[in-house]
Amino acid sequence: MNNKVKVAAIGNHDTIVLFNAVGIKTFITDKVSEVERIIYNLVNENYKIIYVAEELYESIPETIEKYSFDPFPIIIPIPITDQSLGIGQKKIKENVEKAIGIDIF
Repeated sequence: MNNKVKVAAIGNHDTIVLFNAVGIKTFITDKVSEVERIIYNLVNENYKIIYVAEELYESIPETIEKYSFDPFPIIIPIPITDQSLGIGQKKIKENVEKAIGIDIF
């Protein structure tokens, strides 16, 4: 039995090149429709963690909501530039608050 957790990253080349360097499966795109299709396929292939470039993450709220009720996949936004949109930090804050019941940030 293979217990390896499947992890993927979706975004433009500059955003996800480091993920590829550490052995994470990467998908290069900047099209919202492709991101939704890729996530759907990754879910069917039992990927547990999916990193999505913050700009794309913000553009797919229905897809994020669809999978938010299941334990997997965990879809995590990653900043794409030095001017992060703050979505990743906000999502972490929400998850921590939900888990422990208080805002520690």
